[in-house]
Amino acid sequence: MSYYYDPTGRRRAALMRQQALRQEAMRQQAMRDEQRQRMPTLDDYVALQKAHEELQDAYERQGKEAAKLQQELQIKNEALHRQSADLKNLEAELVWARAAVQQQEQEQTEESQENWAERYARLQAEVENLRKRWEQRFATDTAEARHRILLDMLPLADHLEMALRHAGAEGADDFVASVEAIHRAFLDALKRYDVTPIDALGQPFDPALHEAVGQIRREDTPPGAVAEVVQTGYREGDRLLRPARVLVNQGEHATGQKAEV
Repeated sequence: MSYYYDPTGRRRAALMRQQALRQEAMRQQAMRDEQRQRMPTLDDYVALQKAHEELQDAYERQGKEAAKLQQELQIKNEALHRQSADLKNLEAELVWARAAVQQQEQEQTEESQENWAERYARLQAEVENLRKRWEQRFATDTAEARHRILLDMLPLADHLEMALRHAGAEGADDFVASVEAIHRAFLDALKRYDVTPIDALGQPFDPALHEAVGQIRREDTPPGAVAEVVQTGYREGDRLLRPARVLVNQGEHATGQKAEV
């Protein structure tokens, strides 16, 4: 017979030890059963409610995600359907275009080379006419703009001439010399643009170049000739920029007719 010593140091038989271990296991099992069978507490209900809410939130999130995925899938299906329809329409248009190209190529092959030469010549003539019209329009616009600018510059020459005519007082020599220098410089500037004054004094009255503003009697001027220039006229090349305003000497051939510009 075997023995063992308990914690107190007493000698015990092995059979008794086995019985003690069995009783201890039964006691612990009874305690666990008692814990399982006891009534749930408020904390248990709170924990259960929290777990239910978490499950409910997870379910709702999954439902929303599923709805979103379903919507995206529907959009993709609609896009694929439209692309399929567009592809069919494009294929139909491509077939029509190919047929049109083939028909045009057939028509072109049926036309003679002479017709193509005539079309090319006609098109080339139209382009040449268009180019000439544009060049003519550009030249006309440029000439008109130049004419307006030069016409606006003439009053300055008029003012300088008037200053020279009325600068007869003594002690004004320096002033007169300055005005004369300015007047010559201005006339030189106009000359560079091919603008020249009309020499009308003493010349026979010409309605194409002169504009009569009155009559005057001068013994040293032939009848019908320009006796005095009120305002100098100017030419722009061969074109009249402004007629000269003049006083015509009275006589048998004197005329008060205004020049036609």
